[in-house]
Amino acid sequence: MKEYHELLKEILGNGDVMYEPRTEEFILGIGGWQSKYDLRKGFPLMTTKNVPPRLPFEELFWKLRGERNVAGLFRRDIHIWDANAFDRYLKENELKDKFPKHTSEWSDEFERYKKRLANDPGFSEAGDLGPVYGYQWRHWEKSNGEKVDQLSNLLKGIKERPGSRYHILSAWNVGDLPEMALGPCPFWHQFSVFGENIDLHMVQRSCDVFLGVPFNIAQDSLLAHMVANEVDLNPRYFIHTYVNVHAYLGVPPRANFWTDKKNVEEFQERFNAIKDISEYLKLREWYIKNAPEESSGNEKKDHIPFILEQLSKPYSELPSLRIKKDTSLLDAIQMPAMEYAQVEGYNPNKWDAKAMMAT
Repeated sequence: MKEYHELLKEILGNGDVMYEPRTEEFILGIGGWQSKYDLRKGFPLMTTKNVPPRLPFEELFWKLRGERNVAGLFRRDIHIWDANAFDRYLKENELKDKFPKHTSEWSDEFERYKKRLANDPGFSEAGDLGPVYGYQWRHWEKSNGEKVDQLSNLLKGIKERPGSRYHILSAWNVGDLPEMALGPCPFWHQFSVFGENIDLHMVQRSCDVFLGVPFNIAQDSLLAHMVANEVDLNPRYFIHTYVNVHAYLGVPPRANFWTDKKNVEEFQERFNAIKDISEYLKLREWYIKNAPEESSGNEKKDHIPFILEQLSKPYSELPSLRIKKDTSLLDAIQMPAMEYAQVEGYNPNKWDAKAMMAT
């Protein structure tokens, strides 16, 4: 998708290097961007790499159900949140110093944690993420202790007062942030109705451009379709506002390349001189040759080679989305996602895009 590739180019060509303390990794990022997708022209699922739609769709349904434990994702073989749950488990049990990030000790304990979570029902509470995302959408707690179902209120509000500017889902509950395994990245979803059309504008505070953003785009485009169907309107635009949007550079010694300003200047000079997509692979070769090797256990945490590979791929036609229009939204989210939503005509460029997610 051209909109997404333009964002990748802006980050690699003009981004700044920064150390990120939560993940203990370096990033190359920018402080703001916006993309707009016309949902009438196709479903914006990435075509320059394979994004299995089941993964973002199931995560969306998990959020819409208001769940906060990875167990609901485990049962559907979705492991997006495993490391965040593990990180919270270490913090809650005062084990973070014993198992530092980016070490073999952390990796070994993480594997033990996942096996126990999968096989020991008595350990399921260790998968709690705190009051994240969907929990806020369905169970926001007021000062008097009363719970608010934002999703139900949203649907009711659109049906009764379509022209209102209060059609919002907010996941940013300041009082609950310390209890969350991870503060919400997409934290603001606002729907606007114009005539027979409905638009969704999402604001995202932190955006992992290679791994996370393609999921965010697919997920919220599906959400736009689901809400539109529920309120009998036509899904029109998905507008995506990024705040801190970044590419991960991994950890030292690989990240040492980026702490040298001369290296950054040369990389960006070479990048901005590219005229043809085939040249991205040449820059990838130059980068791998000149950057230190990634350390054992930290392979694929540097996303730059993956992004350069993706930029070398041509776009293909966007697929289409088909949903069960006779199924209500609240009933749909109890189903397996792919029984409700089908992506048709999806022919992505398939290559090894399995980078490591930062946690």
